[in-house]
Amino acid sequence: MISTTQLDTLGPIRLPMDAERLYAAAALLMACLSNWNAPDREARVSVAIDVNRLIWVDVQEALANEDLGLPLEVRQNLLILSVYAESKLSEFNEHPVQDKLAPLIALTRNLAASLKDWPVAA
Repeated sequence: MISTTQLDTLGPIRLPMDAERLYAAAALLMACLSNWNAPDREARVSVAIDVNRLIWVDVQEALANEDLGLPLEVRQNLLILSVYAESKLSEFNEHPVQDKLAPLIALTRNLAASLKDWPVAA
């Protein structure tokens, strides 16, 4: 069981903090979806994709840190999820279709919710 105190001492990557970053990244994707026909759509999409990609790379780097305190199986599953998210971001970037945003938003929000609840669940 990981306590809140242990989460705070995991180093530069703290799970609740990353949850907030993931929620913010999902909000950027949601703004793209809500404003799909806006004249600045390309700029919004570019920022959302860049921010989301950076966050997923940060998640991958955090998972590579064996001192994170997560069981190996959890780290491996989260790594698979992050690679999947990156592939979906690349796919959307190559062919920006509105329908491709909803799964990315759901994935990002679900992981954020899981990370935010981690101290309770652990």
